[in-house]
Amino acid sequence: MKLWQITALTIVISGATLLQWACGKDSKGTGGGSDNTSLTFGREPATEPVVLSGRVGWPIFPTDPCVIADAEGYHLFYTSYFCKASGSYYYSWDVANMAACDIMHVVASVGYAFSADRGFTWQFRGRPVVLPGPEAWQSGDLETPYVAVLGDTVYLFYSATGTFNGQPFPQRYQIGAATLNLHGHTLRQAMLDDNAEFVRLPQPLLPYNTTASAFDNNTQEPSVVIRNNRLELFYVGLRLSNPQLPAEAPGQQILGLGLARAVFGTNLALIEASSGYILPNANIPEVKYFDSAYYVFATAAGNGEFHKQEKIEYFTSKNGTTFSNAINLLAPQVEFDAWGMMAPTLVIERDTIVMFYSGWSYASHPCFPEPLPLNVRFGRPSNNDAACIFGAFGRAVAVRPMAH
Repeated sequence: MKLWQITALTIVISGATLLQWACGKDSKGTGGGSDNTSLTFGREPATEPVVLSGRVGWPIFPTDPCVIADAEGYHLFYTSYFCKASGSYYYSWDVANMAACDIMHVVASVGYAFSADRGFTWQFRGRPVVLPGPEAWQSGDLETPYVAVLGDTVYLFYSATGTFNGQPFPQRYQIGAATLNLHGHTLRQAMLDDNAEFVRLPQPLLPYNTTASAFDNNTQEPSVVIRNNRLELFYVGLRLSNPQLPAEAPGQQILGLGLARAVFGTNLALIEASSGYILPNANIPEVKYFDSAYYVFATAAGNGEFHKQEKIEYFTSKNGTTFSNAINLLAPQVEFDAWGMMAPTLVIERDTIVMFYSGWSYASHPCFPEPLPLNVRFGRPSNNDAACIFGAFGRAVAVRPMAH
């Protein structure tokens, strides 16, 4: 069996590609929000990523970063494949020692890394922070993590796939949640020293609708703002033509995509929820609240397969329900993100804003030639296996406007 034939590799890690079926232009807001704040990001480092992939010491195929900060440093949660090793799963694959980590048996789940230098270098945890659960709805992939901390409780939100009516239901996502009690430890200690794992909720936090075509036929890509001791959960919803079929089933159509909102208490009890999109066409977003405004950092549609020419944009809002038009932030430019870029995540510092994102590059050679060379890099086959797409995380910095 060739590596690209691994069953898990046929599943698109991010729902972002679904946007390419539905949209062919940049997202636009409602025009009613605040757009008087300008952000200008520059890559730091200018031409190199801060997280590579596909080789020993790096995650296998990372995407969808979420970075938060505390007094110790930056904490990265991300989606990737984990190969089977020593009865568990491991974040990195060594082609020179294939027996140590079985790449033919992988899970897609959430990894962790810590940085003491504001995201330039990272220390990676070996095991996932959570694994797919026994429940049917989250027995597949766990993707697009978002982490929020309130007191001693760490909340992990994610997009989960599983089975429906006893059958695999690929690319049909529901938002799940898991929690971790720090018991007085720091997040770094819990993740790296204690190897703590999050405890999943047995039921989806925001279940998909499989009974009628609606904005929530998929619920995916969560992002949370904590305000007034409430969790404002923003997420992407998909409207499908046939809600009882997989997303890529013959005849299936995506009829809508956009940002929706639900509010939960700290006990994760639902308080209120929108009945539709509050920001149409916003995809793979992260929502932040700072300087008296909401900011939606999102992924604008590209043109081609697997995130090709996607770029990063943002919207602003004073009330979290009415948004400005889209403002472009970053577009593909340097080698490691020349194919496309997506999934922005932001750390808001006193004077600066630090952004991380998924960048994709393209090489015109097969991912896994035979015989397999010892310098092979794990990637996603493209162009009928004649080319390969690689992932990395970039870093960019902007001045925080209200600080000057």
